[in-house]
Amino acid sequence: MVSDVAGKAAVTDPKLVNPWGLAMGATLWVSDAGTGTATVYTGGAGTVKKAPTQVWIPGGTPTGQVAYSGEGFTIKGKAGTAPASFIFSSPSGAITAWSAKADPGNAIIGAFTRGADYKGLAVMRTNRGTFLLAPSFSHGRVHVFDDDFARVRLSRWQFRDRFLPSSYSPFNVEVLGGSVFVAYAKRDPETGKAVAGRGNGFVSQFTPGGRFVRRFASRGPLNAPWAMTIAPSGFGTYRGALLVGNFGDGWINAYNPRNGRYLGPLRKADGRAVAVEGLWDLEPGTQQNGGADALWFSAGIGKAQHGLLGLIRPAGAGGVPSASASPTPSATATPRPSHSHAPSGGYGY
Repeated sequence: MVSDVAGKAAVTDPKLVNPWGLAMGATLWVSDAGTGTATVYTGGAGTVKKAPTQVWIPGGTPTGQVAYSGEGFTIKGKAGTAPASFIFSSPSGAITAWSAKADPGNAIIGAFTRGADYKGLAVMRTNRGTFLLAPSFSHGRVHVFDDDFARVRLSRWQFRDRFLPSSYSPFNVEVLGGSVFVAYAKRDPETGKAVAGRGNGFVSQFTPGGRFVRRFASRGPLNAPWAMTIAPSGFGTYRGALLVGNFGDGWINAYNPRNGRYLGPLRKADGRAVAVEGLWDLEPGTQQNGGADALWFSAGIGKAQHGLLGLIRPAGAGGVPSASASPTPSATATPRPSHSHAPSGGYGY
């Protein structure tokens, strides 16, 4: 759909370099780690367009991103004071936020944690308020912020998998179906980077209050897992599956969200596993943006020196073929969980 490389996709955008986090509002927002910006797109297969909005991220290198609609996470900019509409994480330890009413062209720093390396971000609404969850790859812990951007003090057991090997750190976090899922990658202590390799990954499930529920997935096909989402209802046999995308090899692995049973990788029409080079995020499409049967993906192609934003849809779905091959459903189970990015529940702080 979109790439910074001319001729690679239908739309060329030089700002789309190493795109990480995706967030869906009325439009699709993309964190461009390679250019320190957030870019915005509308439409779908054959109709995607770049929107005029473009936001600079202080400190650069935005990674995770969430859309927010509420009265919290207030920021003050040159245009005024307003609640954030989109919030970003950064490996610099900064949590930044944007509102057109505060500063149309720039995000504002809301929180900063020295030494933190935030690779992802999730927002969770509970009956005790709304919180941000930010996995610090350097600290090996999930950090939590309230809607004033204040860091929440956690007990040692909260959002901690005590069975995890010490060489693994939280790489990303998502709120899915009323639970918090944390993806772990092996961390190189010398470089601070994720170590790719088949079997290098875990996914653990927690309650909204941070209590460990279970190890959802261990090793096997996991390879520096980062993306996590629930497949849309129109996604063929994979509909309702919990999808885990590997940064290490680009595979998208499907699991039954109720029991963690591995359902196999998404496959192309020729039966081969879908493998997206430099895969980062997966975001379900909407009727207006991409289609309700599709998944948007972001990828840092060319060893993260370039970028690709594309669509994956079931074989046989209508529309122009996407920038990535379409997966063919395999003969697997068809889980249908309830899904919400805004679960209820309370933190036990």
